[in-house]
Amino acid sequence: MKSARSVTIGLAVLLAATAVFASWYDDYDDGVKAVRNGQWSTVISKMTAAINGNAKENDKARTYGAIFINYHPYYYRGIAYLNTGKYEQAISDLEKASGPGEENLGSIETLMSRAKGKLTQASTPPPPEPQPPAPQPRVVPAPVPVPVQPAAPSIDPALRQRANAEINQAKTRLAAAMQRKAGNTPQYGQATQALTDALTKIGNARSNDDLNAAIASAQNAATIADLAPAPGAPAPPPTVIATRPAQASSLVLADPAKRIRGALESYFNGDFEDASKKFGALTGEMPKNAYLWAFLGASQYSQYAFEADDNFKDQAMQSFRKAKSLRKWNGGLPPKYFSRRIRKVFDSAS
Repeated sequence: MKSARSVTIGLAVLLAATAVFASWYDDYDDGVKAVRNGQWSTVISKMTAAINGNAKENDKARTYGAIFINYHPYYYRGIAYLNTGKYEQAISDLEKASGPGEENLGSIETLMSRAKGKLTQASTPPPPEPQPPAPQPRVVPAPVPVPVQPAAPSIDPALRQRANAEINQAKTRLAAAMQRKAGNTPQYGQATQALTDALTKIGNARSNDDLNAAIASAQNAATIADLAPAPGAPAPPPTVIATRPAQASSLVLADPAKRIRGALESYFNGDFEDASKKFGALTGEMPKNAYLWAFLGASQYSQYAFEADDNFKDQAMQSFRKAKSLRKWNGGLPPKYFSRRIRKVFDSAS
């Protein structure tokens, strides 16, 4: 009887010890779930409980049996302290951490730098408030007539709608030329350049004159696209362009327009690696073209989205900042050509 009682007591003690021992990885697992939800107070309590059960970090910590986990409680508790304003505790935990866990929220060096910077800011006393100057007798100046500023030129909404319609018509004509396999003709290249010019003008329009210029470029693009011959078709009569400067511009820009079209085709076909190479070469030749920098950044960020390589993200942000420095983007990137995610990243670049 006494022997049976001893066995029962020993078994109870063993089970209790096993439960205590096993609780550290349960607490750690609950803490990781709280990290994903941004519940930092829960992260602190759960990771503290896990550390009390097992204070040694390990990339392959053994839980039970042959089950191993990536165990870094100091890393997550340090991040939780950082997000709750407890910067000294955050620095202490990050110094003990040996690496990130399965949820990688940044390198230890980066997080440590943030924590130390926040601690420095919190420790710096605010500047003394300036003493208000002694009241002075109020002197009422004589009224000065304010010159009436001329009203800013207004833009006719109907004219803008017409410009968009002309641009859409030019796109339709270019698509028709591509369907009849006229995409390699000089006329197609000239039409593409004229359409690009129209898109640039309407994007930068500040007056009705700017919209009229965009309409003229779009109409020119549609006319030239209709003249692009299919393979084996007789050559059309030479295109008559209103002015010699415009004619010379089309001649000079024919080759760049063809390469721009090739880069855009790679981008819209989802070949972002090829698009990045082509837009990178074009920005070297035309470094002041904001749209080329914008498409280069979009191609690089798309590579980052597929390959998760931070180098592509850094390159994309540099390209977006360059595009922003070359022109104003009122309303951001055009939604017709850039996805909502790309537009959001572009807006955040500074």
